[in-house]
Amino acid sequence: MKNLAARTGDSLPRWRELVTSLALDVDALAGMFLTRLDDAGVYQSGLVPDEQLRKSARDSLALILQALATDSTTTQLSELPSELGRLRARQGVGGEDLVAAVRLDFGVVWSAMLAQARSDDMAVLALHAENLWWVVDDYARAVQQSYLEERALMAAATRDEQFTYLAELLGPTGRSPRNVQNIARALGVDADDTFSVVVADASASHDAHRAAAQITALGEPLFVLNQPGRVVLVWPASASGAQHDLQLRQLQGMAGGMVPDVQGLGAVPAAAATAYEICRTLREGDTGLITLAQAWTRVTKSQLDEHHDFSTTLLGRLDTAPPTEREVIVDAVRAYLATGSLTASAQRLYCHRNTVLNRLGRFQKITGLDVSIPEQAAIALVALA
Repeated sequence: MKNLAARTGDSLPRWRELVTSLALDVDALAGMFLTRLDDAGVYQSGLVPDEQLRKSARDSLALILQALATDSTTTQLSELPSELGRLRARQGVGGEDLVAAVRLDFGVVWSAMLAQARSDDMAVLALHAENLWWVVDDYARAVQQSYLEERALMAAATRDEQFTYLAELLGPTGRSPRNVQNIARALGVDADDTFSVVVADASASHDAHRAAAQITALGEPLFVLNQPGRVVLVWPASASGAQHDLQLRQLQGMAGGMVPDVQGLGAVPAAAATAYEICRTLREGDTGLITLAQAWTRVTKSQLDEHHDFSTTLLGRLDTAPPTEREVIVDAVRAYLATGSLTASAQRLYCHRNTVLNRLGRFQKITGLDVSIPEQAAIALVALA
């Protein structure tokens, strides 16, 4: 190992001569880089102007050669790696394209080294190839790190902006057609799209934001707004069934109220209010997203109880019956309301149909509601929801 280290040290002057020679014609190296970039099919989107691409190639290669000549790292010598990473992030260049482009630097420099080296320089190149790779790798990591940090800042800024506009939409001034159009543009959606709206308890906020981050990473939208006591989720649901399913799959296990197929962004606030009313009726142990079609009795009862003490007025007298009797009466009524059949109710309750009939009669005597009459059955259905 000492012999190898000595040979590396002895060859260092020649290595630096080769590096310095390449540095005299960085424009040629930049041209080689651009050719390879084109051949590799990287940066085909036109996000980076040609002149800017040539300049960044020239500056990057010059910095790499300077680091090689001085036994330094590119980050010790310049802010270029950080600046380039941030610039490419702002230009919308993909992360894979960026890394692929930066990695080409090694091949460009190595090929140029081989082209100018004499036959007796092969040992010199072999001894210092690792140094070239280390410098290029360090440069690439610095560029990528800066790129990722800038992307994270941009994503945070976007989320903050979306939060602001979503809050405006769901606030008192966000309903005018002009405001809705402006908000739609800010969110990057069509104001006439069909949307899905979910409202969950505030305790679901972490899961909601995590789902939004995962879905956004897949290139699909999911907007999340925290409000006092609740979290609101909105997404456009009209592009395709597959997109719609993506959001729903990510929200599996979340308990909340959901209003699907909301026609237009302007209708989202009213849908959110409905979803919240559904959410308010959720009980311990409820899971999944519940629609108004599934929860209309609960929501109706909640509204009537809040303003008119509805269920207590109708069912309060049931409390005069012993608890055990009250339980079997209510079970019988619920079974009948669910099936519409004495026989089916008896099968569900494992008793005789006459027993069910007697319990329904007892319910009518106490509450005045005959559940064999559809109109009164509907009242009982809501009261017992």
